[in-house]
Amino acid sequence: MKAMKVVGIIGPYISGKNRRLIDHNIANAVYVTIAIANRFALSRLVGFFAPHSHTARFEKLAQAPESYYHALDDAIYDSVCKGFILLPDWVGSEGARRDYKRAVDQGKSVFPLGSYRDEDINKLLDLLELWTLSSEADC
Repeated sequence: MKAMKVVGIIGPYISGKNRRLIDHNIANAVYVTIAIANRFALSRLVGFFAPHSHTARFEKLAQAPESYYHALDDAIYDSVCKGFILLPDWVGSEGARRDYKRAVDQGKSVFPLGSYRDEDINKLLDLLELWTLSSEADC
C-alpha cells in the first residue's frame, strides 16, 4: 500500500468573531474533509488535517491565546502535511494568508478549491490523487 500524504486545510475561521460565520467556516472545512475521507478511505492515498474541526470552538471553550493555536497548527503542518488545500475565501483571512505564505516558503504543494460545488470538489480530489500517485513515482 502506498504511503498516505496528508494535506492541511487553509481557510477562514474567526470571521470577525461572528459565531454564525465561524460555524459556517467549520462546516465548510468539514465538508471538504468528508469528501477526502470518502474518496480515499480504501486507497489511503490522502489524509487531512483541518484546524477548523481539530480545535473547533476552542476560542470560547479554552483559555489559550490564539498564538498557541498558530504554534500547534505550524507544528502539525510542518511535520505532517505535504500539501495544502486553499478553501474559497481564504484570501480574506489573515491566518489563512499566513499559513499560505508558510506553505509556499517551504515549497509545499498548494491546491486551491474554486468553490464548494460538487464538480469543483471532484476536480480537487482528482488532482490530489494525481499528485499523490505522481509523487510516489518520484520516490
